[in-house]
Amino acid sequence: MAPIDDIETYCENGVWKTRWRHSTKPFAAGGGKERQVSQGATVACWYGVDHIITNPDGTIAEHNSYRYRREHDAS
Repeated sequence: MAPIDDIETYCENGVWKTRWRHSTKPFAAGGGKERQVSQGATVACWYGVDHIITNPDGTIAEHNSYRYRREHDAS
């Protein structure tokens, strides 16, 4: 089984989107930054991965980890 990747919320051409970190295609888009950040955090929490929020200029605005949830559930 391939390792689970982190989640990234980012802005592309003025549209906020959320994707698996190394994917080229978002799994959610639109509705503004707040909506995408919320969706990204929810999915990251489900999978026990990190959620990285990137500013429109490409710099990292936030990096939140939900990995402890996956480790806790595995025991």
